[in-house]
Amino acid sequence: MTVPAGYFDGLSARRRAVIFSIDNGIASVEGEDVSRHEPVSALHIGDALGSAPRIVRFPDGAFCEITDFAGFRRLLSEHGLDRSSVSQWEASGRWVAGAVLVFVALLFVTYWFAIPILAKAVAYQVPPVVSEMISQQALEILDGQVLAPSDLARARQDALAAGFRRLRIPAGAGDRSYSVQFRKSPLLGPNAMALPSGIIVVTDELVALAQDDREIMGVLAHEAGHVERRHGLRLMLQSSIVGLLVAWYIGDVSTIAAAAPSALIEAKYSRDLEREADAYAGDMLRENRIEVRHLVDLLHRLEARTGGGGAAEALRYLSSHPATAERLQQLEAQ
Repeated sequence: MTVPAGYFDGLSARRRAVIFSIDNGIASVEGEDVSRHEPVSALHIGDALGSAPRIVRFPDGAFCEITDFAGFRRLLSEHGLDRSSVSQWEASGRWVAGAVLVFVALLFVTYWFAIPILAKAVAYQVPPVVSEMISQQALEILDGQVLAPSDLARARQDALAAGFRRLRIPAGAGDRSYSVQFRKSPLLGPNAMALPSGIIVVTDELVALAQDDREIMGVLAHEAGHVERRHGLRLMLQSSIVGLLVAWYIGDVSTIAAAAPSALIEAKYSRDLEREADAYAGDMLRENRIEVRHLVDLLHRLEARTGGGGAAEALRYLSSHPATAERLQQLEAQ
């Protein structure tokens, strides 16, 4: 049995039409200005990869291209030259489907586990000066897009900020100073967000919703937990794989800084991250003899707004800080 092929001598781009055959372990190529015979054992027979020609390479660099896939498979089979595992896998629908499933599974594992683990490792290596730069740039952009100057009296702002500064941080927490800043934001509604450097932005709408300053202290303690555990920075890193790799290998955080504002607004803390922040808040409130129920009361009030006129505002907060029944039960247990 023979199959048509194209022969290249490895010295020029000229293609010669030839016939490829095998007889008693000897491969023969006969055709236009070509007549050569080589032991099959000296040849390298390439795998079948999609619609690409099968390649048979000779020891001196010459090769044949074969596009009669079915004929070539029969020729190899007749002489006991089984296809490679790769060729068999590619020809098998089951193997292809299995490979696709494995690939999808790897993507899932990478997205949900590998990237968060790597982001966490990088977040704890980012120096304070970098966190400060990212935070300042993010706050400037937020001020120009979704935040407006606070309408709260300066005395009221100073009193709340001073009250939080007086709180003792939990034992074992890092030595970090926090800067509480107030903004008005009809777009975000009752909300609070923590920037990596320790800036905590609280909206006028959240202050208005609170019925006790200790509720605001509870929210600030919760946001401090996000800062302490590097949650915001980790989400920023996860939102930009390119930025993550650059930060890890080069130390250039410009990509991350550019993505910071949108990452902060659109961030959706996982249940695990919320539990970590809640635990930190609970420790901080108990350290200062403030009952955890004050934070729970405010979260319940936010949840109640989803059934009234403030539904949109409440959902904006709850979408980034999900107040699930499980969370509330755990906080109430504290």
